[in-house]
Amino acid sequence: MAVIGLSGNILYENSSIPKEFVNKSYIDSVSRASGIPFIMPIVEDDKIIRGMIENVDGIIMTGGVDVHPFRFNEEPIEKIGTISAERDEFDFKVMKYAVEMNKPIFGICRGIQVINVHFGGTLIQDIPSQRNTNILHSQTVEYHVATHKINIVKDTIIYDMLGETSEVNSFHHQAIDNLAKDFKVTATSKDGMVEAIEYKKKDSFILGVQWHPELMSAKNVKMQNIFDMFVEVCRSRK
Repeated sequence: MAVIGLSGNILYENSSIPKEFVNKSYIDSVSRASGIPFIMPIVEDDKIIRGMIENVDGIIMTGGVDVHPFRFNEEPIEKIGTISAERDEFDFKVMKYAVEMNKPIFGICRGIQVINVHFGGTLIQDIPSQRNTNILHSQTVEYHVATHKINIVKDTIIYDMLGETSEVNSFHHQAIDNLAKDFKVTATSKDGMVEAIEYKKKDSFILGVQWHPELMSAKNVKMQNIFDMFVEVCRSRK
């Protein structure tokens, strides 16, 4: 069985004692795919981070707060959301070591943004104030309900999973702006926002999606299939 590292999150709210966690939906999605979920807590020690990456077969970069604009050489705008220097530092070290070790990487929401920035791309800091769109990218309805459609490019990983179009949920106000070198856009929403990317280099597997398939996978077989596929990729590359 493949061991899947899940990048951890940190919580300070309602307590003076910080907590580290991942949402259970990631754990359940990996477990249903017969993968072994391994929560990677946020730590500072490079040796420990490297050791965690060495001992997993693939990485899921999970969702969370905004990426600090300093990471892509921009000043924060007024509408920037919550940022976490600790999380940024950890996530970008995870990316560094995972890429160096050629581990399969799957980025979700913040995860696709971290992937893009790690490889030199930039982000839209706040969609409502920086882009003209009539699509609500940060939904208020139940998390598993799809709220907009995406168009998917043929002959891509996501096309194999979902087909030409799909309905997805949406919980973000940032998005990819300038795409990183060596990546291709594989899905977009009707307003042109990037919804999925994949790495062009065939000897590596890096996939990112802007929606949250882990929040839909319990009731949507196609979304679960994405995790099944990723776990199989990680298992086959052991």
